[in-house]
Amino acid sequence: MQRTVPRAVQSPVCLVQSQALIVDDAVPVRFVGHWDVWGTASLTNNGQSAVLTLTNRPYQPFVVGGPLGGVFVFEQLHFHWGPDDCVGCEHLIEGRAQSMEAHLVHYNVRYGSFAAAKNKTDGLMVAAFLFDAQPNQADWMPLQPIVRALRYIQPPGTSTAVPSDCLRWMVGQVLDRHYYTYHGSMTTAPYRECVTWLIYHAPIFISSRQVAAFRRLLRKQSGSRAALVPIVSNFRPVQSPSNAFRLAFVRDNVRPVRSKL
Repeated sequence: MQRTVPRAVQSPVCLVQSQALIVDDAVPVRFVGHWDVWGTASLTNNGQSAVLTLTNRPYQPFVVGGPLGGVFVFEQLHFHWGPDDCVGCEHLIEGRAQSMEAHLVHYNVRYGSFAAAKNKTDGLMVAAFLFDAQPNQADWMPLQPIVRALRYIQPPGTSTAVPSDCLRWMVGQVLDRHYYTYHGSMTTAPYRECVTWLIYHAPIFISSRQVAAFRRLLRKQSGSRAALVPIVSNFRPVQSPSNAFRLAFVRDNVRPVRSKL
């Protein structure tokens, strides 16, 4: 895939496969270390979302391959949701909204830190997973370590420990292909256009109870010093691209040639 950084658009966007360049020869994306068992993991209510960080590891998890022109180091994971199961994700696929969207935020290692990288046009990479919640759907057990921890961080500014391998749910996903990619922006202030997005096409099915647990997190009410209100919605609506919008869908990748010997 092309390594140059195209002009960016404001994110999120609506992803339409008929408008995308179909890629069948991409370099496979590789996630390294995200679900390792060593180190510590912490879940925090920052007043906007539930944020997962990973520390005390021999190395921080990283991603290489695909449309990335280098190594991107894991910074944090956070979630976006809405007031009900019909909305909540930020990116739409073929015009359809899912219930929740998880963002794994990474920064370009060449810039040394997230703070420095977010000021660069090729500074960040965000891998996005969409969650579809249904009232009759059973709990998706791989997500439960995070969902169970939400009760301990309901007030803003609180944190709790979670299992160090709480991202093991990623193991069951197709990570090396079947994703949309484009160059866009952060979806929270200051909305810098510095993000290479990887949005995985297939939604993950979870229960309505699991999304409801996120809506019980609290934030400070605007204009009040003490009042707390639930975070019932924290997603940015789809933005209308104001310049060239280059979208690709990675359908397949280059497989290694097997020796006949």
